[in-house]
Amino acid sequence: MLDNREWAIIRELMPLDDPSHTFIGDDCAVWRDQKLLVTTDHMAEGVHFDLSFMPPDAVGWRLMAANASDIIAMGSRPTHFTLNLALPADRQEAARGIIAGIVRFAKAHGIVCIGGDTTGGEAFFIGATMFGPLPERPLLRSGARPGDRIFLAGEPGLSKAGLLRLQRGMNDDNAATRRFLYPDPLGQIPLLGAPSAAIDLSDSLVSELTLLANASGVSMELATERIPVHPLVAQTARELNLPLTDLLLTSGEEFFLIVTAPGAMPGWHEIGLVTERRTDALTIRDNGVPLNPARLPVWDHFGR
Repeated sequence: MLDNREWAIIRELMPLDDPSHTFIGDDCAVWRDQKLLVTTDHMAEGVHFDLSFMPPDAVGWRLMAANASDIIAMGSRPTHFTLNLALPADRQEAARGIIAGIVRFAKAHGIVCIGGDTTGGEAFFIGATMFGPLPERPLLRSGARPGDRIFLAGEPGLSKAGLLRLQRGMNDDNAATRRFLYPDPLGQIPLLGAPSAAIDLSDSLVSELTLLANASGVSMELATERIPVHPLVAQTARELNLPLTDLLLTSGEEFFLIVTAPGAMPGWHEIGLVTERRTDALTIRDNGVPLNPARLPVWDHFGR
């Protein structure tokens, strides 16, 4: 069974939720009383980012992108946020860089800071809570139905390819490193058509499809040969002697949408099909040959 420690903790918290499960289980909490979507993400140095190969402004930018992506996955746009920062006192230049990235993202997309808190810390620990207006019909993870098709808004693998290149000192400025350092969830292809369910690609394609399937009580069939491949992803797989399929299936922090829909989604990439619930939430086939999702590493928010 595909699982990780974050999912286990969420299950432990579920009894604190209201009986209708209004708040926990989607990319955002649906706060109907206030007509708001609410999400929160935080990043810990050494787990979520490494300043030895990342510019500080990219860290701040990525924090904002992670939160904004959740709001977009529910069919809205972010408008306001609060910010919490733990900053080492002896690393002021890096702190200013992180804050500059946060400010640049907020200004670029018209998102207003309405408060927060700062404190000292042994290492950087940054978090944001973001708000967006509640749409009339928010996109949920639980709406997928048998017969729906699965679509991607972009080409997966670029973010992980960028990370691997940066970790190895390949500091070339290209689409892969830019996707990893400065993802822009608000710049993706717009939602056209009538999606039944949605999730943002933050952990991995395998993880997100598993979450969608379990939330909707269905199973998903993924055909790897239908996944769009960016030339830089293929190039990185060759240069680093990595299986291309693994790179496509395990790349996270892409911050574009995965949706299911009963009909066509113009401009989107169709990669699979929703079926009646089976034993496995997710079935992966590579040109008809079954792949075992359990052998693929999923992102662990506590580190590997």
